[in-house]
Amino acid sequence: MSLFQCGSCGCRENTALSCQGFRGIDECFDWTGIEELRGKRICSACGPTKHADGTPTEYGTWHGQFRRMFLPKGMFVTNRVGNLVHKETGDEDCAKYEIQEQSHD
Repeated sequence: MSLFQCGSCGCRENTALSCQGFRGIDECFDWTGIEELRGKRICSACGPTKHADGTPTEYGTWHGQFRRMFLPKGMFVTNRVGNLVHKETGDEDCAKYEIQEQSHD
């Protein structure tokens, strides 16, 4: 299970808990109101709340399987083994870059 940085809010997320980040299967969802997120790898909280057929999804809120950690947007990538690394330093300790004052779910 790989970690990635949400392309919307910047939090750390796990592909297994966010429908693989909603990429590559975006036609399965209703993107009304969040069209700008379509095609981005996004977390469960930023994900679409409805399937394409209108039925509700389990997304649109944080899954609660681990603490939500916000990181500086666009500063982390997933390495070969599925860990988040800081783009500039290669550091895997993303906790030291955490943004403490974030108001989200």
